[in-house]
Amino acid sequence: VPNAMGVPTLGCEVELRVPDSDDEVPDGEVGEVVVRGERGVTLFAEYLDDPATTARSFRAGWFRTGDLAIRDADGQFFFAGRRNDVLKVAGENVSVVEVEAVLAEHPSVLEAAVVGEADEFRDEVPVGYVVQQPGRAALDVAELHAWCEQRLSKVKRPVRIEVVDELPRTSVGKIRKFMLKAPREGASA
Repeated sequence: VPNAMGVPTLGCEVELRVPDSDDEVPDGEVGEVVVRGERGVTLFAEYLDDPATTARSFRAGWFRTGDLAIRDADGQFFFAGRRNDVLKVAGENVSVVEVEAVLAEHPSVLEAAVVGEADEFRDEVPVGYVVQQPGRAALDVAELHAWCEQRLSKVKRPVRIEVVDELPRTSVGKIRKFMLKAPREGASA
């Protein structure tokens, strides 16, 4: 199963929490993975030479991993992205990984990336960048918006979708999302 993380190992408790909160997240919803175990035995003790990060990462005995996941009714965890891959849209947390997956499921899309763009009223809004499948007819952006409307709640839908020849990448193949945001950051409306 794609993104399957499995079940917790012996000696560790794993829960999902609302980011920046200690509130638990119910099954089927995205939350931050938190882990509790015996530090130095079943859980690492600290970040090397970084007591400030260690202090920020542990709260009430729980290590906040920064990973986002969904837990199913059987207790299986499924990776949903990194905490910094979450946009705050009109007060709701939106996983860019989820939006990217919906865009990438379209038969004419080879790959997709989603970034946040500042919005005066909603804090941030999702903006999609897609690469077209080779050999397909030109992508119809209106069709992609309709595709998203059928599969995503309103706050998760990209406000704009741009077709690009390729996504900028690092030398190890990670998408350089900051480069997608850069051209518009200083642009005037």
